[in-house]
Amino acid sequence: MKSSNKRYVSLEDNNKDKKRGAPPPPRPRDDSGCCCWCMSCICWCLCFMLLFCVILMAAVAIMYFVFRPQIPMYGIDSLQVKAFEMRNDSKVYTEMAVVVRCENPNKKIGFKYGEDNSVSIIYSDAELCAGKFEPFLQAAKNTVMINMTLKGERELDSKEKEQFMAQQKEGKIPLVVISKIPVTPVIGEHFHQLWNVSVRANCSMVVDNIQKDKTPNISHKECSFRAHFWN
Repeated sequence: MKSSNKRYVSLEDNNKDKKRGAPPPPRPRDDSGCCCWCMSCICWCLCFMLLFCVILMAAVAIMYFVFRPQIPMYGIDSLQVKAFEMRNDSKVYTEMAVVVRCENPNKKIGFKYGEDNSVSIIYSDAELCAGKFEPFLQAAKNTVMINMTLKGERELDSKEKEQFMAQQKEGKIPLVVISKIPVTPVIGEHFHQLWNVSVRANCSMVVDNIQKDKTPNISHKECSFRAHFWN
């Protein structure tokens, strides 16, 4: 008889083999170190920003108390009509000589007026004449009279003509002078430039007449200013 070579494995041995071959469970990741590093970076950034703001505010406060900056004062000093012609094609040609008074009250700050400026006179919500002035440098505690010639041509319809003639007869013609001026404050003997400012000045006025070779009397004048800072 042939002997049988069957091998019997007990359940206990089989369980032992399974326990030996099973890999250990993975350890949970420890993200506490990464979180601490991120929080540290955020804290340092916030501290740096706070320190920068404090230094900036301190510098601005020191400059304010040292230089005592004041806004320049602008105004229309005189207005003269050189030409005012109502033509047959419903157009009116206007030429005016305007003198703008520019007063700098600052003791240690001057102003540099840029080339990209414009001055225009508005009547009935439309431009009557316009022009510009040459750039110049104004010293501290100084008053400058800016002379310029404004020219323009525009169309007046029949209603605007009737309105103008009535206002001319009454001696109350409303005008608005709009000025757009780039200004740079400067300090020191060598005029160190600070920041750039775009000044827009609106002056509403009432004159008694607009006639050739005559100087209108300004009966009412009110000016407002807006400034936009840029680098």
